[in-house]
Amino acid sequence: MVTGAPKDLCRLALAGGALLVLACGHTEPFSTPPYGTTQPFDPTPPARLTLNDGPDRDASWLPDGSGILYSAQQLGRPDFDVCLAELPPEGGTQRRLVCDLSLSDANLTNTFQSPVAAADGRLAFVKTSGSVRGFSPSAEALAIAPGLDGANATSVVRIPYTLPSEPTHGGIAQVRWLREDALVYLAEAVDTRYPCPPPACTLDTMATGLAVAVLSLSPGGPPVVLPGTTFASGVATGSTGDEVYFTLNGDTRVYRRVLSTGDQTVVHDFGAAGVVRDVHVAGGRLTAIVGGRVHVLPDATFGQVQRDSGGVIHVVDLASDADVALADAPHLFRRPVLAPTGDRLVAEGYPLLIASTFDSALSHRSFDTTVSRKSDLYLFSAP
Repeated sequence: MVTGAPKDLCRLALAGGALLVLACGHTEPFSTPPYGTTQPFDPTPPARLTLNDGPDRDASWLPDGSGILYSAQQLGRPDFDVCLAELPPEGGTQRRLVCDLSLSDANLTNTFQSPVAAADGRLAFVKTSGSVRGFSPSAEALAIAPGLDGANATSVVRIPYTLPSEPTHGGIAQVRWLREDALVYLAEAVDTRYPCPPPACTLDTMATGLAVAVLSLSPGGPPVVLPGTTFASGVATGSTGDEVYFTLNGDTRVYRRVLSTGDQTVVHDFGAAGVVRDVHVAGGRLTAIVGGRVHVLPDATFGQVQRDSGGVIHVVDLASDADVALADAPHLFRRPVLAPTGDRLVAEGYPLLIASTFDSALSHRSFDTTVSRKSDLYLFSAP
């Protein structure tokens, strides 16, 4: 999560003016804006794909690489919706912007989070709704829709939920299609609290990874937590439906687990480069966020939390184990996702901000570097 800010877009939106005044652009249900330019907002490498006063997050590629889905929030809507958006693969004009799914949603704050498409056109996503300017959603679920417009979605897991011998799973992130009949995702702990005594701090929603969970859609049933994934910080699928890659809080290693056998191995260790998280695998490459501003802290409620403001994008060639860091100094990055061919990736970029304070008693000015709460999407070429 971004330090000092809610990780979860829904909860950020539901906080309304208490945290940030955010909203989506006006769009009728299921509408598809006309096609326009296919050029990014700023083509200078890395290409800046979005320019938004609100956060753009949770990017994923269409299975054939023909587009990029993401969660978008834009100033202008009184209901603070977080909308489903789609861009051409090289950037340009939005092909899709879906906010309210029905007329009854107009007076609620609704969100699309972690949208990901299946090869047959189905859409899996986390959907939430709640009162405008509320601090927590009144309804939240992992849902599946028959098409990319999100219409006629069926809730397959209500959030929060509990499993035997597991802490409550209060959030779901990094949703991936494991197979046509199964999903894998990062199960999270979620709590709303003051990070320091008020009024110095405002109410904040904290989310941290608990484990990797697999959900079978056929024949169904509750999610299953994968052994060895306690305090997971990222999850990805591989080239088959029988393998999962994951990372753990405070760990420098990426793990691979074969589901049919339970065999678990270390795929790559980033070592001195730092803690790894937000792993994604495609086209024979692995990408992840490494180092940067990340801290694992003990927590009375969760046991531990990983506070994450972003880091450096790394790309690893799985055949040779060669590792390349993609540098862009003015930003820290989160949640990179590779195109199906592995030759490009999209990530959330968070600008670094320089804040200054002046102590009149000491006639001294001090400077501090903070990380923006707002993210845009950037397109990189993978080495």
